[in-house]
Amino acid sequence: MTNALLESPTAIDAPQETTAPDVLPTRTIVVSETAGIAEMVARSLGLDPSLEVTFKTCALEALADEDGFDIANVDLIVFDIRAGSDGDMTALRTFGDTGSADLKFLGVTAETLSLATARGLMDAGVDEVIPLSSVSPQKEHAAPLEPVTEIAQDRRGGDVRNGTIIAVNGARGGIGATTFALNLATQLRKPVKGDTSALPKVAILDLDIQNGVLGASIDITESGSYIDWLQGKDIAPDTLITDSMMPYAAAGFDVMAAPVAFAPLDSLSPDMLATLLDDLRLTYDYVILDLPRAVVEWIDAVLTRADRFVILGDSNVHTVRQMRRLIDTFTDDHPSLPMDIIIAKEKKSRTSTAALKEAESFLDRKFTHWIPRDDAAAMKAADEGRPILCTRPRSPIAKAMAPFVTALRATHANPSRRKA
Repeated sequence: MTNALLESPTAIDAPQETTAPDVLPTRTIVVSETAGIAEMVARSLGLDPSLEVTFKTCALEALADEDGFDIANVDLIVFDIRAGSDGDMTALRTFGDTGSADLKFLGVTAETLSLATARGLMDAGVDEVIPLSSVSPQKEHAAPLEPVTEIAQDRRGGDVRNGTIIAVNGARGGIGATTFALNLATQLRKPVKGDTSALPKVAILDLDIQNGVLGASIDITESGSYIDWLQGKDIAPDTLITDSMMPYAAAGFDVMAAPVAFAPLDSLSPDMLATLLDDLRLTYDYVILDLPRAVVEWIDAVLTRADRFVILGDSNVHTVRQMRRLIDTFTDDHPSLPMDIIIAKEKKSRTSTAALKEAESFLDRKFTHWIPRDDAAAMKAADEGRPILCTRPRSPIAKAMAPFVTALRATHANPSRRKA
């Protein structure tokens, strides 16, 4: 690739046809790491007299870093799609920000695009995709990218939802993130004002694939498909959801428990999780993610898809410092991430002490949600293997969670919320 970057763009001669003298040709560059693909696509596009085509044998991200390359001199970029390449996505956004307002992007692919890849390309500004199913693809073969929901509707026969994704992360061990996630799922499944005609579909997914106890706490065991998928078995996301999502009849939601067998955190890749989350969003109204207490490579797939991100902590100074670290880490590349700080195992004080004011100032966030302790209810729930709000629906925990649940329902009902 290094040698390729030292090359000047290779020109492709168009047929000796003339265009109207007042019409300037579209300055086009074809970019691919594979020289054969770059040249083949460039020659095919060069048959169009309205295009002035060159090609480069390098990845898109390498082109963005090349000294002397001026995006202002380009009207159209045709590039080889590399699924899961964050560098290429960054390059697309950079070119989009620095190029002309009329700059267009065409992606070239020989593979069927996953939902995650299609959505990422759309978000990065790609206008169309050229399939390599034909030997000599032409510009007119290009097809506009459809929204993921439209792709899924064709596959699912119209049974498509646009779920709200809520990620839950504990700032310290023992704070009760898994307990909160289970109680949240229980609350979200309850009818609003007694209306049982349209109960939402709710799913909870244990992403702590090493030490997750979500399933064990309600006596649900993973079916085996989850660990097979993590170990590299080719399982389609919708098949994985069907096989691994276990119904929890006591509360009416579905659970994908952590595998019984040990699985390294890095056995889950960003693209695997992104594709799964996109399918879960299309299948359920609410998707709750119980996250591990670790910063992992695939967390970005969560951060880019979460409608709400919850950090559970307490007002202890050490926990507050950890919450600050998590906030900084998660919002560094996602400054608009909708984040909620929930103080767990503490009853809200009637007066705000100086220490609490200092903690809120340090976090630059107000403590608006407090979940009190209810040790008797927690013990009863543990003994019965059920969420607290199933064994004791009138626990103070239910009352404390109600405003947050109401806020989530408002988020879900917002017509301008992001689409799947």
